[in-house]
Amino acid sequence: MFFPKIAFWIQILVSLLLGLLFGILLNPETGFVSSNTLKPYLPWMKLPGDVFLNLLQMIMIPLVIVSIALGVSSLRNLKDLWSLGSKTLFYFIFTTVIAVSIGISLTLVIKPGKYIQSQTIESKVNVQEPKLNENQESIPEIIATIIPKNLVNVWSKQQMLSIVFFGMILGIFFLTSKESGTALKAFCHSLESFCLWVVATAMKLAPLAVLGLMSFAIVQIGFSLFFGLLSYIGTVLFGLFCILVFYGLLILVFTRKNPFRFLNQVREIPLLGFSTSSSSSVLPYSLKLAKEKLKLKETVADFVLPLGATVNMDGTALYQAVATVFLSQVYQVDLSPLDLFLLVGTVTAASIGTAATPGVGLVILASILHTFHIPIEGITILFGVDRFLDMCRTSVNLTGDLSCAFIMDHIWKETNPNENI
Repeated sequence: MFFPKIAFWIQILVSLLLGLLFGILLNPETGFVSSNTLKPYLPWMKLPGDVFLNLLQMIMIPLVIVSIALGVSSLRNLKDLWSLGSKTLFYFIFTTVIAVSIGISLTLVIKPGKYIQSQTIESKVNVQEPKLNENQESIPEIIATIIPKNLVNVWSKQQMLSIVFFGMILGIFFLTSKESGTALKAFCHSLESFCLWVVATAMKLAPLAVLGLMSFAIVQIGFSLFFGLLSYIGTVLFGLFCILVFYGLLILVFTRKNPFRFLNQVREIPLLGFSTSSSSSVLPYSLKLAKEKLKLKETVADFVLPLGATVNMDGTALYQAVATVFLSQVYQVDLSPLDLFLLVGTVTAASIGTAATPGVGLVILASILHTFHIPIEGITILFGVDRFLDMCRTSVNLTGDLSCAFIMDHIWKETNPNENI
């Protein structure tokens, strides 16, 4: 960070406002600077953002693989996987699919990208790669190709579903071969630490990147970006609210408890998540609250909450779904019904591999955009408001973890009251 004594979110906010101001002043529509005069300086304007994005993309694939592998291996043994683990994972997957579906549906209905899509975006639309639904494969062929035949090829093409599958296979190996997998697992921990260090280092460039990228975006796209971003933010926030309502319904159905009382009991957790933007940072306090305030069994709390901090990212999944469809509208990339179906699976699987650290969601989003042939440069439009949305979706992620633990405590008590894990 350039000003370490100033809160990071304030640095981002100030950079965003300065970027908007500079973009307005330098936009040819205002008449202060002509487009011919400004053109040679545009690459320099977005250079910090390019460096930032390249750093994130550099570690994208290894971070996804090791995060998923270590997340699966946290189940400790196969007995956990098929008892409490199977119920917990089913809950996580189910709520994530619902979150992604909510995000896609809201974005298709609200169409926040329509405020930007009519603008000319410097030759980005005209150089797209062929669409996925050209030379369409059958669904069985698509499922078969998820299993990677060539890891190098999968890595180079950034085929996310295959990468996620490989990470899960690696995690199951750690789970079932504890002795022979010790060294490799230790390497994965080190690799994850390196990737997160790169992310942390890249985030130090974030204020300057926001300043340059937002200035560049306003200059290139025009003032309609304001309306598009406001509509985009509103879509994400409304989607996150819908997820909280969905959690409340699940609590009411499975526990017969008052969901408003539950939300009041755990209110400190989403507030902490909002300020830190990191599920893992709040985990110790979540465990303490779950055991002392919610009175959950230690077995359930110790199992569900750490696993949830790794693999349960409903808020992040909704954000990635909204962002993907939003940018497809911006760049006028038509997503077919099959593309949308694959998007649900891709975002659900990718969100499981999202590390609970600020900024990592952008890494995963870049890979999803690449999968659906949407220009990755679109992240430059979103990054200025990403920090605020990251704080909001982290709060939802943490609430989702606690609601799952609360529900599993009741389900586990009814079905396996005497079993120890």
